[in-house]
Amino acid sequence: MNRNKICHDCETEYLQHIERCADCGTVLLLYEEYGSVKEERKRLAGKAIRTAGVVREGDLKWQDELCNVLIDAGIPCTVTSGPGCSKGCCGDKWQLIASKEDLERARERIEEYFMEMHPEIRASYELASQGKCPACGFPVGAGAKECPDCGLTLLIIEEENEELGLYGNQGSGGPNSVMNTAYKMSQ
Repeated sequence: MNRNKICHDCETEYLQHIERCADCGTVLLLYEEYGSVKEERKRLAGKAIRTAGVVREGDLKWQDELCNVLIDAGIPCTVTSGPGCSKGCCGDKWQLIASKEDLERARERIEEYFMEMHPEIRASYELASQGKCPACGFPVGAGAKECPDCGLTLLIIEEENEELGLYGNQGSGGPNSVMNTAYKMSQ
């Protein structure tokens, strides 16, 4: 019986005493555990999505990573190629698809994943919810467009029935993209 461990994301093999994958940081599993996890992931990935909705759009590598995060959370999803621009010059857009019943849960899990990857974002949101500048902590009013102390531009985004999440509802960027973060200041 093989007592080594394996990473269920990149399938790299490790000695039994190692706990996390050096390449991707995933918790390692014994081979017996790996088999059952692999089967469960296949089941979730292959589960029919009756009424599909787009969770996010973007490049293939990033959408695949998010798909793995959702499958690990028990949310069936898949990545498909969406249509490119009408001129044909932009290539395909990759879409992360989940059932409409799971859309909200999928978006919440992705936002949690962003917070795990970038804990400083959670601290910024906490400051913003307290009416403080997310960069320097200086008190700012609900209508402020810019922090009077550090000059950070504060964007207040309000949509009719929906507030934007961390990177918007269908943002295309990955974790290292340059994006405008919207802070909804407390009123």
